[in-house]
Amino acid sequence: MRRVLTALAALALLLLTAAGMENADALAANCQSISLRYRQPIAAETVAAAEEKSPGLTFWCEEKASVDSLWRQTEATVLYYRGTASLVWGVECISGGVPAPLDAGGCAVSSALAWQIFGSEDAVGLTIFQENTAYTVRGVFESEEPIALLPKTDAAFTAVELPLEKDAEEDPAAWVDAYLVKGGLPEPDWRLYTVLPAALARILSWLPLIFGTAVLSADLVCRAVRLSFPARDTVFFALLGAAALILPVFFSVCPSWFTPNRWSDFSWWNQTAEQFRKMAIAWLTTPVQGKTLSIKMGLLTQGGLALAQVTLCEILRCRMRDGKDGCLN
Repeated sequence: MRRVLTALAALALLLLTAAGMENADALAANCQSISLRYRQPIAAETVAAAEEKSPGLTFWCEEKASVDSLWRQTEATVLYYRGTASLVWGVECISGGVPAPLDAGGCAVSSALAWQIFGSEDAVGLTIFQENTAYTVRGVFESEEPIALLPKTDAAFTAVELPLEKDAEEDPAAWVDAYLVKGGLPEPDWRLYTVLPAALARILSWLPLIFGTAVLSADLVCRAVRLSFPARDTVFFALLGAAALILPVFFSVCPSWFTPNRWSDFSWWNQTAEQFRKMAIAWLTTPVQGKTLSIKMGLLTQGGLALAQVTLCEILRCRMRDGKDGCLN
């Protein structure tokens, strides 16, 4: 019976690890931009000028509005956008896809909205109406809330998505400052660096491997100290070599500005801590709009999976350490 329970715990750990990796990948796919949020709508002249100076910007806003088909009508959360729809709502569609950047007549709807106005999730190719404008459904994405993603050029935009570039990885704050000056955009009330939750989710998905590596390394060190030369030195050299191979892979999932070559600079630690503080406050205080909720929920899910994984790792470690009397210190 004990072996069966141990096998079940190992299987559960494997399944949770796979789910954690999948959730981290989905979260990273939804974090392909830096989001600027404003309390007041951006002036139409500013939007047009910024779009001309910095092609690739995506403007959007969220409103409650009536959406209908030829048969039914319902209230839904409408995301008006101008630019790239995938930067506004990065969740993968269960059928079809989000409209292309220049597709002014296409839209994407949530599965809940499709059920409410069409009676089915099979809505690709059907037509919805919003403010006497017809849109053809290009894709349906999974959501329990009725949501419509609609292109519009003259909405009261309160958010801007800056597509991530290579330069943003070195110093995201400075990169955003330069982008604001270049596009003539006003200073935002909130800056949401989506690369931070994406990197945190990647790190959390590695927790079982980190835990297992730490336990195995500690056990090998305890055994190695009782060995004589040269076996003892060989084990230590092997452990150091393995660490040298693993660390680059680990740091590859972290933002490039969080690299060891800066760790000897004490002023950098203060600046980095202040950056993290501002990023965390922005994520906690910004209104929940667009993909903000899905990113937060994805990160909470990742944390829950990581906690369950570490718990199972500890249970397995205790069972392997003492097969009869349980976990002993």
